[in-house]
Amino acid sequence: MGRRPARCYRFCKNKPYPKSRYCRGVPDAKIRNFDIGRRKAGVEDFPLTYHCVSRELEQITAEALEAARIQCNKYMVKKANKESFHMRIRCHPFHVNRINKMLSCAGADRLQTGMRQSYGKPYGVSARVRIGQILLSLRTKDAFAPVAMEALRRARMKFPGRQVVVKSKFWGFTDVVREEYEELRDAGKLEIRGQHVKRITPKGKISMINLMADRE
Repeated sequence: MGRRPARCYRFCKNKPYPKSRYCRGVPDAKIRNFDIGRRKAGVEDFPLTYHCVSRELEQITAEALEAARIQCNKYMVKKANKESFHMRIRCHPFHVNRINKMLSCAGADRLQTGMRQSYGKPYGVSARVRIGQILLSLRTKDAFAPVAMEALRRARMKFPGRQVVVKSKFWGFTDVVREEYEELRDAGKLEIRGQHVKRITPKGKISMINLMADRE
């Protein structure tokens, strides 16, 4: 017997139902890898970022997230290369779906009780997303901008509901606007920490890094 279609679990109708010591026997999520591409690339390597943003309040199954990840990865590797991007899945499937399994064999009406005691067994997991929440983020070089947009457009076809692909105003996965990033970097006011940066401000513990931060 195959899976139930995702339309059965699309809407956020009830309270969140996470895995816990009371909710046991939950199957593992289909998606296990939330970062793909060149994950260890520095913040200077990929300045351009695109996001896939949800426009609905809904639940997205782990199977749909895995399908979107595979589609985006396959297109980027084919049209660019596997070292030219870094994509991150931004929503996580913590909500447990349930199923009230019904018998379909001969004489089933003598064995089962219909809607009596109908609280179901764990069946799968899904992510509860809100309007405006980022589902996928992809950072790459400016030369691969059309490829990145098309990859996210194909990935969002795997989701129910409405999503939009938007261009980020920030540098990579940081919280610094692209117009300000180069000025702050050249002025020595950014501390590079792998995939992100930290603004150096004249506060906190006195060190050689922030000693001259308030001077131009």
